[in-house]
Amino acid sequence: MTQPYHSIASPPPWLADPGMGLSLAEAATVCGSLLHSAFGPASATGERICNDSRILQPGDIFVALSSPQRDGHLYVSDALARGARFAIVSQWPLPVDLAPDQGILVVRDVDAALVRLARWWRGRYAIPAVGIGGGVGKTTTKETIAALLAQKYGAAHILKTPANWNDLRGISLTLLGLRAHHQRAVLEMGMDRPGEVAQLANVGQPRWGIVTSVSATHLEFFPSMNDLVATERGMVEALPPDGLAILNENDRLVRGMIPFATCPTFRFGTLPDVDLRAIRVSSRGTAGLSFVARRGDEAVPVQTTLTGRHLITSALAALSTALADGWPLAEAAAALSRVQVPQRMRFLPGAQGSTIIDDTYNASPESMLAALDLLADWPREVGGRRLALLGTMRELGPRAAREHHRLGRRAAWRCQALWVTGEERAAIAQGAHAGGLTDIRVFADPYEAVLDCAAALQPHDVLLVKASHAVGLDQVVHKLVAPQA
Repeated sequence: MTQPYHSIASPPPWLADPGMGLSLAEAATVCGSLLHSAFGPASATGERICNDSRILQPGDIFVALSSPQRDGHLYVSDALARGARFAIVSQWPLPVDLAPDQGILVVRDVDAALVRLARWWRGRYAIPAVGIGGGVGKTTTKETIAALLAQKYGAAHILKTPANWNDLRGISLTLLGLRAHHQRAVLEMGMDRPGEVAQLANVGQPRWGIVTSVSATHLEFFPSMNDLVATERGMVEALPPDGLAILNENDRLVRGMIPFATCPTFRFGTLPDVDLRAIRVSSRGTAGLSFVARRGDEAVPVQTTLTGRHLITSALAALSTALADGWPLAEAAAALSRVQVPQRMRFLPGAQGSTIIDDTYNASPESMLAALDLLADWPREVGGRRLALLGTMRELGPRAAREHHRLGRRAAWRCQALWVTGEERAAIAQGAHAGGLTDIRVFADPYEAVLDCAAALQPHDVLLVKASHAVGLDQVVHKLVAPQA
């Protein structure tokens, strides 16, 4: 799959922090066999890497990254006009004017050059990094860990992958922002092709590696589930001997990675005999989670604003990272209670005094089931019905029909009425019917599903809206929201 073009509306904090000091000569040396030619003074030195000419600042290094939608080489002239010290390109010649202090580095593959530069730059800084992999929950886990570590080191001293920059491009651009003041790095590592996690770990060089779960997400890009598991396992296989593999014991496929670890392992979960266990887990709706964290004979109460029982994984992963970093458990728990993490799930005032749980950003089998569990956990004292509007989960390959049928069965146990839409609506509806639900409404058009759902809402109802982003429910969910006065 072609790498996406990482375009940003405003620069991450590290782009505003000079001090990179990468010269044209250094970049040429690091690129090695990828180098085709170089033009301009060898001493031309840039302070920051940038791949978006709109936010480029004088003294930056422009990287001409491309995607099917955008060719970065079309913006090299603009980048140089804005004061780029030099540009890294794979097409030459280009219609550009070079000032005497500007240069061009021509390489065979811009992406490969970016990765080499990032790995070399990462090696200049010995700070510990934590890599986060897994099928679901990576972004929330990343944000939770970064916010927790910031309680001790300060937010400005934590480097983290911004937004969803969890592929080779995103990890590389992030690592090229490392500076001397950074104390820890938190790197989210995604994948949609075999071997990708190992590649990311090779660049990011994490000391601590977390695997949150293994799911059928992106299965359509893999020959089999075994190949997908092997790719996720790349995290624990890439850690250094003095590192630590932090694994979710509740997931049997993650548990199966333990024999492959190249370093000690640390297991967390809600099962007995783990290194860090959560007991007495309680969902407090929009107020978050509470539980008791037990490590050996030590037990510490924990309260967190993370919403939904499924995010106990993110909470325990964050506490485990703090323990690996040498924190006492009580200190880590206290810090976690102060963490405020932006979450993709939104709680909105719905029509007729209802509540809308807007989780339309994306969907996978595990995140769907977790959202339905949150719906079932909604405080009963508020009254009302538990309802769901669900759509297709993409990228499941040959498991699509089975996973959507399973989703329907779970929905039947968690809600009193169900609306379904998207390509797999029939499989969801069949599963819900098999689970005993009778109030099932099927719509080919997501917009019509939303309008019918809005008309059925009553006071105190709680409605979950969730599907893969491509279904488009995020574009019409506003029709369910109560008009603002």
